[in-house]
Amino acid sequence: MKIITPLKIVGFTLVCIPLFNLVANAQDANLKVLTYNIRMATPDDTPNTWDNRKENVFSNIREVKPGIFGLQEVLKVQLADFERAFPSYKRIGLARDDGKEAGEFSPLFYDSARFSLQSSSTFWLSQTPKIAGSRGWDAACNRVVSWGKFKEISSGKMFFVFCTHFDHMGEIARRNSANLLLHVVDSLSGKLPAVVIGDFNATPDSEPYMIITDGKNPAHLTDARLLSSEIQGPEITFTGFKVNGIPGQRIDYIFIKGINKVVQYKVNSQYNGEYYPSDHLPVSAGLKVF
Repeated sequence: MKIITPLKIVGFTLVCIPLFNLVANAQDANLKVLTYNIRMATPDDTPNTWDNRKENVFSNIREVKPGIFGLQEVLKVQLADFERAFPSYKRIGLARDDGKEAGEFSPLFYDSARFSLQSSSTFWLSQTPKIAGSRGWDAACNRVVSWGKFKEISSGKMFFVFCTHFDHMGEIARRNSANLLLHVVDSLSGKLPAVVIGDFNATPDSEPYMIITDGKNPAHLTDARLLSSEIQGPEITFTGFKVNGIPGQRIDYIFIKGINKVVQYKVNSQYNGEYYPSDHLPVSAGLKVF
């Protein structure tokens, strides 16, 4: 006898998902990752100020129970809130303006009970990636990539995770950032599995996306959504705060390298009242890595 779960939204099509498939997928995934542009804390967003929405942001992340999650547009005050809200997670990543605490972070949080950090760093998406605060090409802002090499404590298996936020204005910057990111991911991770997450400010038909996923390049990455055996939620990830406001775009991604199985991919479009918790939606994936 087949047990069917209630209707779920996949993209914008209603489908039924067998319950035994969900159970099997949950057992197959041994790494859950999430990326979330949480929108920086600013009074200009009234009524969607950080204090009014942060608990809903935290709730969206807790629902997934990710082993590792990456964020974008995180200011120092928000970073402190996350560290209090997720005490069992440790954090890596430096601020983009000075390599210390000034400006936005693109941090990675990891479950320290499951994973141990082997090495980590932050580099800048510029012609001088090792210089803190450097701005690349025609970018409107300085941009960073935070990365860590992790070991799953129970198995001893190693893998990498990278988190970034590409520039929202500079076309040359996004193109060159894509090439630089691929080079660094390939150089650091080698044959080890790698996960690359973030807000790329680039749609699937854009040049940066094409560069990152170009199968002719041995260093290319794969869009996790395209490999997933189960997709939940809308395709779009940038929505603005207001529900049914702007048309929306898909610009937040989970890319993978050396990982062949994605058992679940989800864009969480939950909201309270007429606003989302952020102007982006959180994207998560269950991966078979080890």
